[in-house]
Amino acid sequence: MDNRVVWLTGLSGAGKTTIAMAAAERFGCEVLDGDTIRDFFSNTDFSREGRERHLLGVARMARMISKHTNVICSFITPYEDVRAKILDILPDNAVMVHVSTSLEVCEDRDAKGLYAKARSGEIANFTGITDPFDEPECTHLALDSSGGEGKSVDELVDQLAHLFEKPKGVLLPGRWQPLHVGHEWLIQSELDRGKRVIVGIRDTPVSESDPYSAQMRKRMIEYRYTSEDVEAWIMPDIEGISYGRKVGYEVRETEESQPRCSRSRRQAFEAVTEPTSPNESWSS
Repeated sequence: MDNRVVWLTGLSGAGKTTIAMAAAERFGCEVLDGDTIRDFFSNTDFSREGRERHLLGVARMARMISKHTNVICSFITPYEDVRAKILDILPDNAVMVHVSTSLEVCEDRDAKGLYAKARSGEIANFTGITDPFDEPECTHLALDSSGGEGKSVDELVDQLAHLFEKPKGVLLPGRWQPLHVGHEWLIQSELDRGKRVIVGIRDTPVSESDPYSAQMRKRMIEYRYTSEDVEAWIMPDIEGISYGRKVGYEVRETEESQPRCSRSRRQAFEAVTEPTSPNESWSS
């Protein structure tokens, strides 16, 4: 399962950042909000055009970061057409969440006095008072953090859990030196059982018998399984596996059949590797 970007939209004081920080702590996400990006990506233009330019830039940043980890973005994002443009920029599995706390509750929470300043005219273009907050239509989920029953921060984060929690997987540790049809048969047998597969690549040193680095082996697997539920991890080299009682998983051996080599498998392998010499053959 690919990493995900979750974008929280809502009024100032709705609870977006509180929810984002709590979710990040639980699920190990990166948070982008006005505070975390201010030092290197600040916005001083609060016109409609300036806000749009800033938010679309943040969306591009979130997309890049999501190649490495899940991301939660917390921004007012007041305009519906800009929300739609943000979703066009973000990966296909991105989720737009409306933190739908009412204006009245947000004003009551006004710890910084921003709403009062907006109503007195000290702050211009303030969302919800002197600038509109478009009713969200392209959002996938709504959270009300007004604090009533069932609306605590932990309970709201519970509603986001399905977006980040990955199903248990099957670990296949080995050298994978290199990826061959026997390996592919083993991976496919787990995929056919509906399992998420984690390929554990032992970080063995390069040698005459092991000519490919761990990074190269990882690339082979990622290229071959780019559209399937397979992840490749580089793990320390090991000499054994020791486990205790009731560990919550099983250790099993799969009896290997004799799969036939296919041209597509060879092409996938050759796409990311080359023999180290003209006379070298592809090992299996």
